[in-house]
Amino acid sequence: MTDGTTYDVRVYRTEVYKGRQVTTYRVRWKVGPKLCKESFRNAAQADSFRSAILTAARKGEAFSLATGKPLAWERDRHDTMWYEFACAYVDMKRKQASAKYRKDIARAMMAATPAMLTEGRGRPDELSIRRALTRWGFNTKQRAEPPTDVAEVLAWVARNSAPLSALTDAAVARRLLEQATSRLDGKTAAASTARRHRTILANSMDYAVERGLLDSNPIRVLKWTAPRTSEQVDRRCVVNPCQARALLAAVGA
Repeated sequence: MTDGTTYDVRVYRTEVYKGRQVTTYRVRWKVGPKLCKESFRNAAQADSFRSAILTAARKGEAFSLATGKPLAWERDRHDTMWYEFACAYVDMKRKQASAKYRKDIARAMMAATPAMLTEGRGRPDELSIRRALTRWGFNTKQRAEPPTDVAEVLAWVARNSAPLSALTDAAVARRLLEQATSRLDGKTAAASTARRHRTILANSMDYAVERGLLDSNPIRVLKWTAPRTSEQVDRRCVVNPCQARALLAAVGA
């Protein structure tokens, strides 16, 4: 035990507290003489956090006596920028996600990213940024070898990304959510798209909490009402009269 750090870490079983309205899952671990606790609303989050603590302890990482968490997490907390984190989340989800869901994740993170960009010289136009992020930046396979013009756009995004810690400001978190659930023209996205993007964004923040980059999920605490679903039928999604007659004739035959 030196300079406020220790390698003496013990991780205990997760405690479950069933209240009248909610069930709380509490992860407990001991750092030197200090007993640390972290509470979560669902078992999956608690298990992920406990596993991360346990992994760090088994690797022999130093833990802070002040925070009870690995020192590496504190370094990440200060150094991790939005674009770096978003790419890490995309890469983490790749193995378990279907091809379609990987595209959904890329679109959601792309839609949210402008809210986390600072104003810098030589800013590319919005279409170029969104195209570069969707096809290359948030595509694990394509990210390594983008075209020259795309590489310049992604480099600008990386240089001008805000730190993830900015999301501790509720106003920034609100702006991120609104950006993720809006279209390029600023209007609210379709109901299904808005819900999907909000879910993906909230899940990414769970990952940030799991990694110790944030203390809590800034998206889940925001009050948000999903856009109303339109009752109008899109004619492009249904058969036309000629197609309907042909289908009925085929069934009769």
